[in-house]
Amino acid sequence: MNKYKIQFLCGQINYVHHFFRNYQDDKVKTIVERLEKIKADIQVQTKLSEEEAMEHIKTVFAQSKYGPALHYVVQVKK
Repeated sequence: MNKYKIQFLCGQINYVHHFFRNYQDDKVKTIVERLEKIKADIQVQTKLSEEEAMEHIKTVFAQSKYGPALHYVVQVKK
């Protein structure tokens, strides 16, 4: 199982935090490790590659209740 840190930057970071706090689907499992004013560091456990995991996280959040209304940036944290 691979572990990656993915960072969300968003003005309404609480929505991101609540969505990914203990999110799990057939491809990923997430834990929010760190939350700041406009930033959340999310640990992602998956069998996907780093790039595939980031794209999957972006897609599932974009399809969530608040995803279409928010502007956010997602990046792999090195």
